[in-house]
Amino acid sequence: MFISVTFPFADYRSLCEESAGRLERPCWGSADPRATFARGFGSIHTRTKSANGFVGENYYADCDNLIRYPAQLFLQPLCGGSRRILSYPFYRRFFFDGEMSGRFELGFRLNEASIHEIAQSSPAAEYDVVTLAKQILTSEAEINLLDGRIFKGPLHKAPIALRDGYILSSTRNNKLNIYDIETVGSNYVSVGAPFVFIRSSQATKISRIQQKRMLIDEHNLSLIATRSGVRNQHFDTVVMQSREGLDAETARERFARLFYTQIRALSFAHSFYLKQVDGGRIAGSSRLEPAIEALIERLKGLVPMENDTRDKSTCSTMREIISNMDIDPSGLSKEIQKRLKPGWIRKQLSRVFSYVDKKADKAIEAAASTATKHVLTGGS
Repeated sequence: MFISVTFPFADYRSLCEESAGRLERPCWGSADPRATFARGFGSIHTRTKSANGFVGENYYADCDNLIRYPAQLFLQPLCGGSRRILSYPFYRRFFFDGEMSGRFELGFRLNEASIHEIAQSSPAAEYDVVTLAKQILTSEAEINLLDGRIFKGPLHKAPIALRDGYILSSTRNNKLNIYDIETVGSNYVSVGAPFVFIRSSQATKISRIQQKRMLIDEHNLSLIATRSGVRNQHFDTVVMQSREGLDAETARERFARLFYTQIRALSFAHSFYLKQVDGGRIAGSSRLEPAIEALIERLKGLVPMENDTRDKSTCSTMREIISNMDIDPSGLSKEIQKRLKPGWIRKQLSRVFSYVDKKADKAIEAAASTATKHVLTGGS
């Protein structure tokens, strides 16, 4: 069983004078052979090295220096039992489209030997994905910032520390006194609450989920949205129930995971944009449609790992999926904006109260879910 914790983030410093001191390197929009290290984060990679389970985009930075947590984490995901299972992290990565939207993505997996042993000794055993998500999000993490500050606390409370870590990493040193972290963060940069993506396999049967919304259930693909129970947030956990093996993510599964994850990150970025425009902090035209177009092109251009025939076949199949679906970025952009645009009631209330949209997470999740279902079902 694989678990991905994603923190969506938005960066609109391009709308500020001098881009608020943002570094031109690394050039995140496309692979930059001159960039090998992100300050305070870690090494920069193209997708040429082996990776178990989840695979991201072609170009990313490790976050080994920024984000730290125990190498071994014992969880209790089985229903009605105290059996502990080792969970270990296998990547900490940062992705950015170079324009407005990105994400911190942390990958975990449950110990494979334990999963197989449980399947043999207790065939009826079921995994509680809600409990699993909550345990991961409440596990202790450490965020090490370049200015010497260290955040220690549960993973789900790390957004501000991650925001500051990114700003410190991507700002020219001689501009930090001019464009201070808090001002830049308040106006132009934001990291959102995390959401969890879980892929279960034949060997990890999941228990009945009480609060859920079925996103997709067809063509051998099942996606369910549910809650982690950590915060007063809307559906922050997505579960993919696979009929395949533990390490056998299909092309359709990979496409669904990557598309949903990136659309949700884009939706967060656009929601933050609308919030800042509404509050008079930034001005400019929406770039959501070209961002969706770029997202589609990145998925179509996913380069297979060297000497990996299965990955080569998967990437080829993903390109075929996208081509056959004939995705309309304009239509998806309108669907997302419709769910994120401020309503009349909120506009009136904002005259009296400061902008606090308690339904922002719900709107972001709904926009991502609707767009994903629209794409994977051909608009039906």
